[in-house]
Amino acid sequence: MLYSEIEGIGKLSKFTLGTVQLGMNYGMANTTGQPSERQAFEILEESASAGVNSLDTAVAYGTSERVIGEYLRTGRSRFTITSKFKVLGTDPVREFEEQKRHTLNCLGPVDFYFFHDAHQMKAYGERLRDAMERMKEAGEVKILGASVYEASEVEGFLDYDWLSAIQIPMNILDCRISQSGLLEELHKKGVTVFVRSVFLQGLLCMEQVPERYDFLASYVEAFRDIAKSEGMTLRELAVSYIRDLPGVSSLVLGCEKKEQVKENADLVGVKQISAAGIEAVRLLAKKVPIKEAMDRIMGKK
Repeated sequence: MLYSEIEGIGKLSKFTLGTVQLGMNYGMANTTGQPSERQAFEILEESASAGVNSLDTAVAYGTSERVIGEYLRTGRSRFTITSKFKVLGTDPVREFEEQKRHTLNCLGPVDFYFFHDAHQMKAYGERLRDAMERMKEAGEVKILGASVYEASEVEGFLDYDWLSAIQIPMNILDCRISQSGLLEELHKKGVTVFVRSVFLQGLLCMEQVPERYDFLASYVEAFRDIAKSEGMTLRELAVSYIRDLPGVSSLVLGCEKKEQVKENADLVGVKQISAAGIEAVRLLAKKVPIKEAMDRIMGKK
């Protein structure tokens, strides 16, 4: 397993297990549904065996935090844990304290605690800053951050100098954040960067692009051709390209069953792409109509 060195944390595996699947049905490529608790424990056990030491969860992920907490209480393994909160806004401080208490009751102290999205950060950041920093002072969290969706939201994140970790969506079809230069800005500021949606909710794992996204099929095939020229599969290309972007700390990859853990761990250890391959991916990514794709994925079309 490859690792990043994170100040205040130590070694962070380049593969962070995304655990939304442990608490609810998720992802367009999900064919098995939510695993049982026994199956979830097997996924976590397999992750630890593969050298994965990082988990991503959230209060909003159904029973995910509870299941992880039950596993941790077996004492079999320890993980660096990122969790996220989301408040409604009627009384954000009280809501934050309630969600924090839920997370701590399930998991104990966590390593990273994030605003679940940029709207939360923008709407409640200053009102929640004192409560969040008290959480740090109490030893309940080490690093505060936010999860965002758009490049403009990364710009907003950079205004909050008391947040030092971020989770962003990025993949070979959607490189808008890296193309904007914002990844470099995060790197300069020493921000820990988690990248999710590396397979665009499973689309890059499918043999055939779903009809709803058939306008992406020619681009997926062109990326597949680049992968072949590198002696790689499309999934290997997708992981290697994002993993090696300067400033990327860890890739958040979900698993529906334990067999996928080893597959993803092997993917994270795949070879680097050649300089020519990197340039080919970069140039092709600029041509992808990603806004149309994301509007459909987010239900806007």
